[in-house]
Amino acid sequence: MDELRGKGRIAPAAFVALALLVLLLGGFSLFVGYNKALAPLEVLREHSAWTYHLPVWLGRLIGWVEIVAAAVLILGLFVPALRRAGVISAIWIAINHAVAAAVHVIFEEWHTLTQSAVVITLCIIMVALYRRHAAARA
Repeated sequence: MDELRGKGRIAPAAFVALALLVLLLGGFSLFVGYNKALAPLEVLREHSAWTYHLPVWLGRLIGWVEIVAAAVLILGLFVPALRRAGVISAIWIAINHAVAAAVHVIFEEWHTLTQSAVVITLCIIMVALYRRHAAARA
């Protein structure tokens, strides 16, 4: 692969791009996951959280899973043993945002779709880069 060089590492520019995406999307996922897990329902409604439309227990569970996925996503950048788990977390976060967009469409929350489109696009790029990072030898 062109992205792999030398000692089986991802190219520096690709790693920088991945790190920026992971910090951006991981940080965002930590923030919104925390809110989904712990914020009052009224706050979720005010901020158009898609989990507001789900049973409370399920919305809270999704928030906790999002927190764990974001933590693994970030740790996987630096801990070789967590690289594959980081890929799975990246995929889960991408799917989570796609499901969120679908729920927003169902409930006609059109104002959220620009953000969803940007986040989903960034997630797809992040997944592709993370897969390369996981495939590289430590």
